[in-house]
Amino acid sequence: MPKVDDVTATGARVLVLYNLIEDDVYEVLRAEGPTALAWDPERQRPKVNTVAEEFGLIVNTLRGLGHHVELVNIGDDLGTLLGALAQHRPDVVFNLVEFFGDDLAHEAHVAGVFELLGIAYTGNRPEVLALCQKKHRTKAVLAAAGVPTAPYLVVGPGEVLPARHALRFPVIVKPAMEDASGGIDASSVITDPAALAGKVAAVQAEFGNMPILVEEFIDGREIHCAVLGDPVRALPLWEMEFFGGVDEHGAPLPKIITYKGKWDPDSRDYHGMDGRCPVPDLGPDLVARIQATALDACRAVGIRDYARVDMRLDAAGVAHVLEVNPNPDLSDECAFWQCAQAANLTYADVLRELIDAARARTRTRAPGLRAPAGATDELLRQLRARG
Repeated sequence: MPKVDDVTATGARVLVLYNLIEDDVYEVLRAEGPTALAWDPERQRPKVNTVAEEFGLIVNTLRGLGHHVELVNIGDDLGTLLGALAQHRPDVVFNLVEFFGDDLAHEAHVAGVFELLGIAYTGNRPEVLALCQKKHRTKAVLAAAGVPTAPYLVVGPGEVLPARHALRFPVIVKPAMEDASGGIDASSVITDPAALAGKVAAVQAEFGNMPILVEEFIDGREIHCAVLGDPVRALPLWEMEFFGGVDEHGAPLPKIITYKGKWDPDSRDYHGMDGRCPVPDLGPDLVARIQATALDACRAVGIRDYARVDMRLDAAGVAHVLEVNPNPDLSDECAFWQCAQAANLTYADVLRELIDAARARTRTRAPGLRAPAGATDELLRQLRARG
């Protein structure tokens, strides 16, 4: 962990940026009060943190560290983004922006604005955000680096599933560029080869011009590894446990994190799983191997500051990387925070480290120097040096 020395000797001007363009659904659910679940009246809808609570925790923690903090919702407006940067002149942007223009791909472009303006910011670089947002491209990079990841194929926009392929069933079908389990439901795991083409076509119809990822389904334990720092280090592992149950049609719930399971507290999926950290029964050798795989994945794609690597264990105990999630959720209910707690870190410790890393990167830049813009730019510099 970086030392807390001169970097945090004085408070920084920290601008916390996020974007919310619709009402927070958890505010709506909170307003309804305690509610019994329609499919099981014995159960109550659990309390879920609202966006305001999540960002309020971040702001208050940063202020408790002595920083001068402003919170701005940039929505979908470039003028608001640029205006906030001009008005508040931050030493560091705490970057919580996840999309722009209702397009997840623009998450990387917002970080690019900070790069072009030379403003320090927390989290990962634009090229890393852009790569990891494309699951199929990430898998290609991981495979090239020798990091275990399940065999897969990609069905491009307007294409059909190849009549012949080498994948072994079961497989899982998902949109290749969706975030937060988007497009994943109980029907995503396919065991019948005759049903695969229809599922691919259905996902294509729902997600338009997006590539579709089809990969072999690793029917083992789902383990996540949070990483923190610059360079990153592995935190204690987290496991999603699946309790079984059936969906609304009576079909068994597969052991996967669906969109409903992640986000809908009224759903059967949500109540059919729960996370735990640390994971007590893996053994130190297996834990070390899983963490090493996570760090290999992070190095392959260029992760810095913080991320979460999602993996599945096969029957031989090999961890196969599903995806790498840069800038994951920092709420005090999330897997990342549970991993940090298991490492004996406080919430303030985590935020301090992110701010310190961003400020340290700024201070290591040599003033007045820049990389050549091109080959002739370097030639011009050499000619000027000759006098």
